[in-house]
Amino acid sequence: MKIKFKQNNVLTSQEISKRFSILRTALALLLAMGIAILLIFLVSNNAGRDIRSLLLGPLTSTNRISQMINKWIPLLFTGTAVCLFFSVGQINLAAEGAFFAGAFTSTLVAIIGGIPPGLHFILCALAGGLAGAIVCGLPGIMYTKFNVLTVVSSLMINYVVLYLGLFIITNVVRDPAAGYEASYRFKNTARLAELIPGTNVHTGLIIGVLVVVFGYLLLYKSTFGLQIRTIGANAAFARYSGMPVAKVIVLSQLLGGFIAGLGGTTEVLGLYNRFGYTGLTNHGWDGIMLAVLARNNPKYIPLAALFLAYLRTSADVLNLTSNVPSEVINIIQAIIISFIAAERFLAGWEYRTIVKNTEKAMSLKEGVANE
Repeated sequence: MKIKFKQNNVLTSQEISKRFSILRTALALLLAMGIAILLIFLVSNNAGRDIRSLLLGPLTSTNRISQMINKWIPLLFTGTAVCLFFSVGQINLAAEGAFFAGAFTSTLVAIIGGIPPGLHFILCALAGGLAGAIVCGLPGIMYTKFNVLTVVSSLMINYVVLYLGLFIITNVVRDPAAGYEASYRFKNTARLAELIPGTNVHTGLIIGVLVVVFGYLLLYKSTFGLQIRTIGANAAFARYSGMPVAKVIVLSQLLGGFIAGLGGTTEVLGLYNRFGYTGLTNHGWDGIMLAVLARNNPKYIPLAALFLAYLRTSADVLNLTSNVPSEVINIIQAIIISFIAAERFLAGWEYRTIVKNTEKAMSLKEGVANE
């Protein structure tokens, strides 16, 4: 006789862990928002108004909604990219450099005239994606060939990319007529079109959604994704099972880098008419935070990214309408990540729940056996 544990309110340990993961995230969000509201009470001249701005500010006008969406789009790319890195067990921090590399490399193509519309953006995307793949692939190759710690090499390569990119922009394609350190204007054939008329929300949103879907299908619906997750969980077991560990690690870093570089391309060609970055944009670091929030599952990246974009837009509203410093938002982010990343947070409760369900399952089995 087959026992259906769910009908007897008995959950498996995996189901319990999943529920506690959701609970841990929800409690982290509630605690962070509670502390934010307390800080606003302490520093604000009009706490009621500023709390409303924090909670509802991004929804108060079409312009603010479009700003929030545009903050959301690049996070879809970097969040998905970092999910690929972390799922294979590599702490690759080069998504930041890949995003920047994708932006300035696609700029070199976007300023070229005479390329037909459609094809022009595709060429820009390929250039940006390949640049990002190189940036993130190098730490993976260095790890598999020379056992160089990925976290160190990827962190250093971000600064190589930054200063190389700024050198190229400043000395090769700088427009003297711009009035500041910026490239020549992008050709209109390279730029992304508006998705919603009357706003600056661009078609990069569609590309970002497709990237998230691709990332989820790759990680959870393909053999390659199974290899990535198996290596991330236990590389020694994967190697013993005959999986090409080094190959999968390098390919996952290349693919994640391509996605991050494509994000940089989408960002600059969707929002700007020339390259004007003077430093790293922090989109890659945000991607790390999103991967932690999403537990390395691209399926949850859109929700996590939307939450972060909402917070950032709330910070902008507070800066405009109150004396509350934007650092309040940074405090919220830090608290959320700290609680979610803390493996011991609610661990005792989770352990007791697993033990109780295990005992209940054993008693049910014994009862069936006695029958």
